[in-house]
Amino acid sequence: MRKIEPAMTTYLLKRLEGNGLAQEAIHARDARTVFRLAAQACVGIREVGGNNRGPMVTLMQETIGGPDPWPWCMSFVQTCLAFAEAVTGKYSPIYPHEHVVTVWSKTPKVQRVKVHPLAGAIAVWRHGKTLSGHTGIVESCDETIFDAYEGNTTYTAPGDPVVRDGGGVARTVRSRKGDGTMVLVGFLKPF
Repeated sequence: MRKIEPAMTTYLLKRLEGNGLAQEAIHARDARTVFRLAAQACVGIREVGGNNRGPMVTLMQETIGGPDPWPWCMSFVQTCLAFAEAVTGKYSPIYPHEHVVTVWSKTPKVQRVKVHPLAGAIAVWRHGKTLSGHTGIVESCDETIFDAYEGNTTYTAPGDPVVRDGGGVARTVRSRKGDGTMVLVGFLKPF
C-alpha cells in the first residue's frame, strides 16, 4: 500500500505552491498532471550520507514500506503517485511495490500503453534478462526519444546508458529503444 509521509506532502505542496498549472490540476482533480508535476518538483533531490541514503530518499522509501539499502527509483515513482492520490482523491491501479519488474508484472495489463506514451506515463526498463530494472516518469515523447524524471539516476543525453544508481532525481533524455544493457520494457498509464 502507498502512504505518503506528511513531511513529503508538505515538501511537494511547498514546491508546487507557485506553479499555476499544478494548482489548477489539484483543483480539477487531474491526478495524472499532479503526478507528473510532483516528479518535476523533486528534480535536484540528492542522496546524502551514502548510496541510497538521505532524508528525502528515506521519505520516498517510506511510501512503500521503509528505508532500505536498495535502489529507490520506484520509491520515487510511488511517492509521486501517492501525492497525486492524496491531493486529488483519485487512486492509481499501479501495483504498490518498490521493485520495478514486480510493478510491471503485477499492474493490470490494461494500464500498459499500447501505442504512444503521453506525459505522465511511467517508463519501465529491465537490465538484460535479470530481475533488476529502472523507472521514470515521462515528461514528453516523440517516436525516437522521450524526456523523463527519474529517481536514483543522473542527467544523461540521448544514447548515454541508463544510469540506475546515480544518486539523485534528474530530468533525463532517453531512447525509446533502450540504452546500453537496459531494455525499455514499455510504459504504464498511472491513472
